[in-house]
Amino acid sequence: MTYRWIDRVDDLQDAMAGLSAQQPLYLDTEFMRERTFWPQLALVQVNTGDAIWLIDAPALADPTTLAPLCAGHPLVMHACSEDIEALNVFTGAAPVAIEDTQIAAALCGHDLQCSYQRLVRELTGTELPKDATRTDWLKRPLSPQQLAYARDDVVWLPELAERLREQLAGLGRLAWWQEECQRLLDSVQAQVPAEEAWRQVKGAGHLQGVALARLQQLAAWRDRMARERDLPRGFIIRDPALLALAQQPPRQADGLHDQGVHPSVIRRDGETLLALLREAEQMTPPAPLPEPPDAAQRDRVKQLRTHVGKIAAQLGVEPEVLVRRRWLEALVREPEQIPAPMQGWRRTLVAEPLQEILLND
Repeated sequence: MTYRWIDRVDDLQDAMAGLSAQQPLYLDTEFMRERTFWPQLALVQVNTGDAIWLIDAPALADPTTLAPLCAGHPLVMHACSEDIEALNVFTGAAPVAIEDTQIAAALCGHDLQCSYQRLVRELTGTELPKDATRTDWLKRPLSPQQLAYARDDVVWLPELAERLREQLAGLGRLAWWQEECQRLLDSVQAQVPAEEAWRQVKGAGHLQGVALARLQQLAAWRDRMARERDLPRGFIIRDPALLALAQQPPRQADGLHDQGVHPSVIRRDGETLLALLREAEQMTPPAPLPEPPDAAQRDRVKQLRTHVGKIAAQLGVEPEVLVRRRWLEALVREPEQIPAPMQGWRRTLVAEPLQEILLND
């Protein structure tokens, strides 16, 4: 199948003018993020069902020209959480609805993280090349190999979606797919406050009290700086240094080096870090993260996982499709409170049976 290369705003507008209202689009993106906080959108591949477009995003004079493509049509994509973020950052728009074929495949019994290439092979018998997966998509011109790879990423999406939709309908799981896709869309669009960034710091679960207040201050500042400077969080200051500063805060700039802070960070931000540590001394610490399950709780989780495995085997899906381990741990800690991800279609199928085991034992 041939494709149309689009690198001008007027060409894009002309192409989009031919789309009917609410016409589903089969879409993928290529972006780069190795040295930036925000994803850098490089290419948008669109299969309209009749034609394939390869849109050169950096060449567009007005990024918002892409917004109607994202927000004006239901999008069918594969493993799309990062693609949605890249589109949102570039265009300022979010999809109105998505259908993720990786989620559909998992609900049909495929691996939870089934790749696009593998799904194409299993459903169509076609072997797609993978040799352009790791490549610089921002470099121009793109090679014929890159262009063919980009085109192939959307060629098979309509057929995959149709086959999976038929399977899900036969299994009575279309509503499950819709719910999971909406949950994914909501989670991608949710903005985590900078004050909550400390929860993502590896090792934060070991801190409490004033040390946790320090970590909260430092992690919030790092998150804001990463966004402002468009750098990965670890380029601002790494997790081990945050933990060390929170546990043993120095009083002078020369003590920052002893806690693992890079010299360039000390030169640029040393005084700011010291001020943040002093401010944290007067703050109310956040509630600590839940402690790891104790021996009795681990046994309960193991018991519940066995029960989940039996339900999953009956449904022909992987156990992790039904319940993640952290959800089980939360349920064991508070058996009367069903975790939010276990509401919806999971509630009667798996959450309430597990809850009954816990409450009646």
